[in-house]
Amino acid sequence: MERRDLQVEQQTVLIFSEDKADHLVLSACLERAQPERFRLASSESFKRPLEALLDPMIDAVIMAYGPESEYLLRLASKHEARAPLILLLDLEDSALIARLRELGAQDYLVRGQLQDGLVHRVLDYSIQLKLARAKIQQLSNRDPLTGALNRTGFRAHLERAMSRSERYGFKTALLYINIDQFANINDHYGEEDGDIMIKSISRRLINKMRNTDSIARLGGDEFAVVLEDVASADSVELIAEKMLKSISAPMILSDQQVTVEASIGAAMYPDDGMQFPELVEQARSAMQQAKTIAGGRFVRYSDKLTFDVAGDNSLAAQLRSAVRKNQFELHYQPRVDLNNGQLMGLEALLRWNHPERGLIAPGEFISACEDMGLMKTIGYQVIQHACNAQVWLGRERLQQVDVAVNISFSQIQEERFVDIVKDIISRSGADASRIEFELTESTILKSPGAIKERMDELRELGISFSLDDFGTGFSQLSHLTELPISALKIDQCFVRDLRHNEHQEAVCTMIIEMGRRLGMLVVAEGVETYEQLEFLRENNCEQVQGYYYSPAIPLQQLPRFVQEQGIKRREQLLS
Repeated sequence: MERRDLQVEQQTVLIFSEDKADHLVLSACLERAQPERFRLASSESFKRPLEALLDPMIDAVIMAYGPESEYLLRLASKHEARAPLILLLDLEDSALIARLRELGAQDYLVRGQLQDGLVHRVLDYSIQLKLARAKIQQLSNRDPLTGALNRTGFRAHLERAMSRSERYGFKTALLYINIDQFANINDHYGEEDGDIMIKSISRRLINKMRNTDSIARLGGDEFAVVLEDVASADSVELIAEKMLKSISAPMILSDQQVTVEASIGAAMYPDDGMQFPELVEQARSAMQQAKTIAGGRFVRYSDKLTFDVAGDNSLAAQLRSAVRKNQFELHYQPRVDLNNGQLMGLEALLRWNHPERGLIAPGEFISACEDMGLMKTIGYQVIQHACNAQVWLGRERLQQVDVAVNISFSQIQEERFVDIVKDIISRSGADASRIEFELTESTILKSPGAIKERMDELRELGISFSLDDFGTGFSQLSHLTELPISALKIDQCFVRDLRHNEHQEAVCTMIIEMGRRLGMLVVAEGVETYEQLEFLRENNCEQVQGYYYSPAIPLQQLPRFVQEQGIKRREQLLS
């Protein structure tokens, strides 16, 4: 696929400086750019620099550093300014530069060092980085398959809806929707047709919603619909019944007519819950009750329902039992070096070994565990399993392979977390330098200062850190320079359509370049095709994981995987 050069389009640059010499020097630099990709705008059109930073027609602002610069940076951050701000300094002061970057400055230039190539590179990089961040922000709250809100976007939206309900005195309803027996669809028709069905169901739900309603995809076969300003419980039931009827309408998969049904549970704000976790849990409980009724049903939450679903068949009860009986286990997805195909690391992925349903992926139960406060207990079990795995790898002569574990906010913020981790490592005999904790951007942003302190303590034990799902949560990239992060993991939503989506290509390229500049390892997740692999290799991504190499597998299957990779490498060398 022929790629479009992102630098050939003319970009509008604005210069703010009371020194006419700055304008003359910078204007001359920009005019000499080849190709002619910069256009100077007049600062006279703007009363204040902030207006320029917020103007959609301005691509970059170069401003002479002065007494008000830091105040302007704070305002720009508060208002989420779209244009990058590049400060013009008298001297290259490292302490000042660090402070300006912390406040949100994109980059800097120094008077007396304004060479054409340098000015052009700073502008090109700043503009492209800003564009990439804007695209990341657009994608970060959306499910890549359906375009509906993802779990992160759903929480933010529902909390805003609850706040509006409280402010204006109306009721908000939450519908929790699960597609019945969806696993059978994937098993019989394949995941591609399963995705087609999910997209079709999403469109059907949207068609039955009002303009004020919103939809989110919470997991593989689960959706949530937020209904604001509902007249009554009866009107909610009417909407839900229309959705059930629409979902159950026949659709065509692989030239066959297929019919599915769904279960819907509903909870009302503020009647059924005043906080996000409570409201979601009530709606989920009602959905679980609906699933006990054959033929696709709607159930609204009630106090009586709590008693009815409190038995062994409720998700909450099953999860508590699973924790007590240690029914959770780990599968490990290999992380492979793109240059030589060698196994470099493993990501430990949680599975629930359900006594009746077999292995269940985390998408079906993690959110419930978090809402129920079970993640801390499960998290320690996971760390224990991962440390045991690292010891086992040593015995199998794979001691140079890192084991990565996902850590939640509820875990890392716990006061005794570091002491417990230290004890687990000591008792297991694991090499802490081969243990990696993966943190999401959203986890860090909940409390950056406290998280950094905890990370520093864990770093002293030898544990390293990677930033998982990179691009889906950070509002300020300056956090990257402050935290002891050694690796960035590109979220799979930016990898899915590589070679076919210019926006995703731009985001991936930018993240890889950013990682290299910061001295961080870059790992791409969700790699499934040779096309994706080649793009990442061409753009100097160091490591990948995904179905192209292997799904998550039991630990005992790793020696076979390593052996097969060795055979493939030898065949490639001989071909």
